[in-house]
Amino acid sequence: MLWTQFAEQEPELALRGQELLAEEHGYVYLSTVSADGGPRLHPVAPVLSDRGLYVAVTRRSPKLADVRAEPRVALHSNVLPPDDEEFSVRGVVREVEDEDAREAAVAGARGGARLSDALALFEVDLVEVGWSRWSEGKPTRRRWRASGGPV
Repeated sequence: MLWTQFAEQEPELALRGQELLAEEHGYVYLSTVSADGGPRLHPVAPVLSDRGLYVAVTRRSPKLADVRAEPRVALHSNVLPPDDEEFSVRGVVREVEDEDAREAAVAGARGGARLSDALALFEVDLVEVGWSRWSEGKPTRRRWRASGGPV
């Protein structure tokens, strides 16, 4: 499910995700699978626009070969103090190659995202979303799955 559809179904959870994925520093972690089958973790700057959730990947990065060979990924925000709030996404990426579609994808993105030819752009199709916060030593968690909605 695309981010826009998810946000319509779960507006509060999407808002938390939007804030945590676009945290002031602008980076989240992208988990991929390398050619040898091992996990690999990369910092990326997600692009969240009116059109959806995207990740831009440097064409010289090993993560580009990873996502082209195995499009299943996970994104995870940094943990935000003081309540250790966090947001995660499991999904499948699809490369956006058409120049008009690339420009439309980042139009209106938070932080004024711009793409250069040095970046490949991938749209994230959501499979599962998770959010958690620790308050006074106790966790509050929410999970959502595309196949069945809230978990």
